[in-house]
Amino acid sequence: MFSSLISNRTRLAQIGLVFTTLAWGATFVLVKEGLNHAQPFSFGAYRFLIATICAALLVRSKIIDLTKQEIYGALLCGFFLFTGYAFQNFGLWENEFYISTTPSKSAFITSISIIMVPLMLVLAGLQKVTTKIWVAIILATIGLYLLLDPSGSGISLGDGLTFGCATCFAIHIIIQDRYAKGGIHVTRFFFIQVAVVTLLSFICSYFFDTQPPTWSPELINALLMTGILATTIAILIMVWAQQILSPSQTALIFSLEPVFAAVFSWILIGEILGFWGWVGGVLVVIAVVWSESKSEN
Repeated sequence: MFSSLISNRTRLAQIGLVFTTLAWGATFVLVKEGLNHAQPFSFGAYRFLIATICAALLVRSKIIDLTKQEIYGALLCGFFLFTGYAFQNFGLWENEFYISTTPSKSAFITSISIIMVPLMLVLAGLQKVTTKIWVAIILATIGLYLLLDPSGSGISLGDGLTFGCATCFAIHIIIQDRYAKGGIHVTRFFFIQVAVVTLLSFICSYFFDTQPPTWSPELINALLMTGILATTIAILIMVWAQQILSPSQTALIFSLEPVFAAVFSWILIGEILGFWGWVGGVLVVIAVVWSESKSEN
């Protein structure tokens, strides 16, 4: 009975992370469109302001019970969440200084964090990664290589900025996993994180953005969808699920993100991956399925 409850809880956490990944995959096109009306720091500031307001409504009086562990961990995680989204937004931003990446390619490069997570864990001596997980990572790596289409137009500066995003997200996954399993209160922990991202984004927007947002319906829609669905709901689920799953399992489920992004990019803006792109997507899905079998908890 007890083992069945644990199994069901693990499965629910996996399903929750798949929903989170679906939400994030759907937002790449929205962010790309939103960045036509707001510069990267401004977009991040208002996106996370919405998330902070939502989190404040959820946490309410529980905020006074914050522990030192929650404050320190959330500040640290919030910093890497801020840098990750800043790199991602700049990578997607259409401007006169460099060539930006595409929504699908941004998702693919971001998902390279699945490779970085176990490698960082091994190098830091924090966790041993099982053979089964390594096999899944190899499959996911091959899939991502095909999805990136290395024989195509090459890597732009926008792609390079997005690699910075992948690195920051990998660090965020590892650090958040440590605190998530340390008995933190999920809603309080999330509130501090998004508040940190909001504050840092507004500060950087004040000093670095050269023009204010243009408040179009496209921008408002992108901010509401990313602020509520892809940030508040998705990250709350992620923090909860990380209390149950390992960093490697979390990262591998996140490898579904580029597949979802590719589907939504195709539906919404007609972006086509091509044959090898979809072969890569299938390999990523196989890697996720392979990783779900019981080999670590």
